[in-house]
This record gives sequence, C-alpha cells and structure tokens, in this order.
Amino acid sequence: MIRQVDKSRFNIPMSSHPDRHRELMWYATEDDAVLGVVILDLVDKDYSWAALTQSDQAAGYTTADMGQSPLPTEDDATAALHDAMRSISGKS
Repeated sequence: MIRQVDKSRFNIPMSSHPDRHRELMWYATEDDAVLGVVILDLVDKDYSWAALTQSDQAAGYTTADMGQSPLPTEDDATAALHDAMRSISGKS
C-alpha cells in the first residue's frame, strides 16, 4: 500500500531550485522503504516524479528512479510514481 506522507518525517533535503520546481505531494510504502514525490515544473507547467530508497551510504534516502517531464497532469505523474514505487519495493 502506498500512502501520502509528510516529508518532514524523513531526512530529505529541500529542492535546490525552489523558484523552478514545487514538490506537490509525498508518498511512502507501508514500511517507508520507498518514498516518492510528485513535482511541478513552474516554468514549463508540467509534472515529473522521483522515487527514493534508503541510502546504504549515509542516513537518509537517495534517488532510485525518476520520471522526467513532460507528464501533462498531476494524476499522470502520481500514477507513474506509484507504479515505480511498487516495482522498486517488489510489490505489484
């Protein structure tokens, strides 16, 4: 199961380009092993996503997969993100 979460619960740095990208929604698998975020490109007005897994190098999470723009709607980006999160976690 994938659920919406508050990013502040996890060790995740802020976006390096807050004037260009906005993090819209954060998600996690039941065990918090895989996190995901839907991102709005404020310049191009399209969507992308990133899936993260716990880092084996340091505390926190690292990017495991990304869906590049352009995804035309937030729903498209969310569906693609959830598919990727299920794939990474090994759950269909």
